[in-house]
Amino acid sequence: METTRWAMVGTGLMLELIGRDFALVDNVDMQMIVSRTAERAQEAADTFGFPEASGDFEAVLARDDIDLVYIATPHSEHFRQAMAALEAGKHVLVEKSMTTCAADTRTLCAFAESRGLFAMEAMWTAFNPVITEVRRRIAEGQIGDVNLVQTNFCFSLPYQSEARHWNPQLAGGSTLDQGVYTLSVPQMILGAPSQVTAVGTIDHGVDAETIVTLDFDAGGRAICVSSIRSNGSLSAVVSGSTGSIEIAGPFWSSSEFVQRGGPAFPSMPFEAVTCDIEGMGYVPMIRAVSEAVLKGQTQHPLRSHADTIAVAETMDAVLAQLHSR
Repeated sequence: METTRWAMVGTGLMLELIGRDFALVDNVDMQMIVSRTAERAQEAADTFGFPEASGDFEAVLARDDIDLVYIATPHSEHFRQAMAALEAGKHVLVEKSMTTCAADTRTLCAFAESRGLFAMEAMWTAFNPVITEVRRRIAEGQIGDVNLVQTNFCFSLPYQSEARHWNPQLAGGSTLDQGVYTLSVPQMILGAPSQVTAVGTIDHGVDAETIVTLDFDAGGRAICVSSIRSNGSLSAVVSGSTGSIEIAGPFWSSSEFVQRGGPAFPSMPFEAVTCDIEGMGYVPMIRAVSEAVLKGQTQHPLRSHADTIAVAETMDAVLAQLHSR
């Protein structure tokens, strides 16, 4: 088999963002879109050129011609739907955050591993060419020891009770939606933190704004800001002992960064780097997932189970601190 046959579950924002990227990947055959109603599924299939549509999730799982199920529903549905797909013998790609808590994430990953099935959180940022190049340069020591990482993902989303971000029943809030990015990038660079300190604002029952400090055993620190009540920066900065890298916003899907080095602040020499982005930016992740499945792998090294669980544990700590104040 040279291609993987996919079904996508969910016809919300993620479909709008990723839907046209599947056609750009040679090793993927997106066969099916699944929604709560057959009518909505068919509308989406017509819009994005998917061959089939269905309003029956369980019936799709029973099909022999589907290899992988991409779960792109609200966070509250991820664990149940992903487990159902794994139980049906399907590989899974699950939108971030993979589940609503670290315990469920550990269970899902362990179950997939026990069945010899691929499972990954859809952290496309890990496959973004800017991020992979930045990580390579850091690993080579081009900016020295990394002492500080700053990530920001802030936008104002006026309160609407039916909106997913503001709905506690749908696992709304900033941390699981935006914080998964602001917390993941520092952990891609520095590993799992030894200490998590979070302050923020709870509004309408969800974490509307968070400021998180991560401390690491090697001495590095990260300051991660996310908000659905304030417009703000979408950039990231990695500061080292001999240089720095500034990733243009939005940092999680950026096409450019600037590397600075040398002691002559503020007139440091700099290099501006631009990377090509395929489609809407999801193509490298989709391609990599399909390649991993075709090779019989159960996880991908750029977003391993351990990576996903470590960030889930950080998000648990953030939410526990915010909701206990």
